[in-house]
This record gives sequence, structure tokens and C-alpha cells, in this order.
Amino acid sequence: MLKLSIISFKVELGVLMLQERVIGYGSTAEVLEMDEGTVAKVFYDHVSAASIDHEWSVSKNVMSCGLPVPAVYQQERIDGRSAIFFEKIKGSALTKWLEDKPWTALQLVKIMAALHAKVHEKQVTELPLQKIVLQRKIEHAKELSREDKSSILTFLSNLPDGDSLCHGDFHPDNILLTEKGPVIIDWIDATQGNRMADLARTVIILRYGGFPDKSSFLQRRILVAVRDILTRHYIKSYKRSFPFSSELLKDWMLPVAAGRLSEKIPNQEKERLIRFIQALLSRAQTR
Repeated sequence: MLKLSIISFKVELGVLMLQERVIGYGSTAEVLEMDEGTVAKVFYDHVSAASIDHEWSVSKNVMSCGLPVPAVYQQERIDGRSAIFFEKIKGSALTKWLEDKPWTALQLVKIMAALHAKVHEKQVTELPLQKIVLQRKIEHAKELSREDKSSILTFLSNLPDGDSLCHGDFHPDNILLTEKGPVIIDWIDATQGNRMADLARTVIILRYGGFPDKSSFLQRRILVAVRDILTRHYIKSYKRSFPFSSELLKDWMLPVAAGRLSEKIPNQEKERLIRFIQALLSRAQTR
């Protein structure tokens, strides 16, 4: 009986020590500070081994590209849970800089766009194909009718493929500003594909993402206006690094926006996206 009590105490002590190290939470894992230069992404039990191995493989491949990303060290188990050890990055998310110093927003957006273009210059072949990932997302979008899904998937199949490294979720929360410059994190959604699709994803998030469900009409109108200015500046800044056809970017908006509906996003954002998608569908059907 005494032996069981001692074991129980040690387990509880170990859990408490781990909890004290937690510096961040996500939908699939919590992040623990292991030492001065290392963090561990400790996955929840519901995350499959295949998903964890995928993140490990993607992180290793992206690290070899020479981009400013956290180094990935090893896979281990912590308290019976799978974990990946990464380099600890000391910096603040670009989102926080935008909130704390809004007068620097245009300059920060310019930096972000130039960094995005550098990502697209790289090629990593051991990644999921972008179109296949988008197709699955569109098929799981419950807000779309069967007919709309069919139209969007047909439209997607006619868009050009690509071989660029695409982050898959490139937005201000996934860029850390450090003393040595910006660092890109969270590569779990990386694919091999068309850079315009990846740019479209960022444009859609900048324009529609993060709208709180509880906000006044005036707050929404102001936020929409500010987002529109930042998005236009982002597209203009990206074009300085890589000139492209505005029509091609518009074409990618439809399948990318439809795919985003399958994700957990606020209701207001979802409603605005549905209206946007319906307008794009009407435009596509008249071409």
C-alpha cells in the first residue's frame, strides 16, 4: 500500500513539473520549455502517430532549405506522450507587433510579403501535393452544397500545378520577430504546389480571418476597412518580389476559400467567406 502511494506521488509530481514548463497550447499539442534553447511540442493522445511522423518529416525537410525556421532536433516520449524537440525561438509574433505598434503595420506587412516570396523560391519534393490537400478540404466543407463542391473541384482541376514550397498557413501569428530577423514557424500544413494558391490563402486570412463573433457593427466596419488596406499593401509588396497576374491570384481564391470552410473558424468569418465564395462562383460560371 505504501509502495503504491509513493508511485502515485511520483507520477503526480512529474505531471506538476511538466505543467510548470508549459508555455503554449494548441489544438494538437502543448509546448514545453525544456531548457534555455529547446522546447518540446508534446502531442495529445488523440493525435495519430502518422500525423506526428508527418510533422517530423516536414520540419526536417523545411529546415534543410536554408529558410529562417526553428531547428528540429529529435523525437522522444515525455510522460508517455510523443514529442518533437525544436529550437526555442526568442521573439514575439508579428501579430503582437501589429497590435502594439499599429503605425508600423505597412512596414511589417512589406517584410512579411518579401519573406513569403522567399519561401516560394524553394522546392521540397517530399511533401503532400497542394491540389490533393485542397480537394479533401473542399469535400469536407459542410456549408457547401454537392453541386457547389462539384463546380469548385472542377474549377480547381483546371488551375495550374506548381512545384513551390508552400507554407499552407502563412499569417502574422506564424512569424516571430527576433533580434536576428523574422522566423517562420508551424509548418504542419506545408505542401508542394502553386505559389498563387499559398498567396491566396494568406490574402483570405488577412482579409477575413480572426473576426470575433461578438463585435459591434461599427467595430466590424473599421476592421474590414483596415484589413482591406493591409491586404492590398501585402499583394503590392509581394509583386515587388515576384510579378504575377492578378487574374491568376483571383482564380485561386475560390478553391482556397472553399477549403478554409472545413476548418474551425469563427461564425462571422464563416458567414463572410460563404458570401465571398458564392460571388466567386457566380463570376466563374459567367466566364
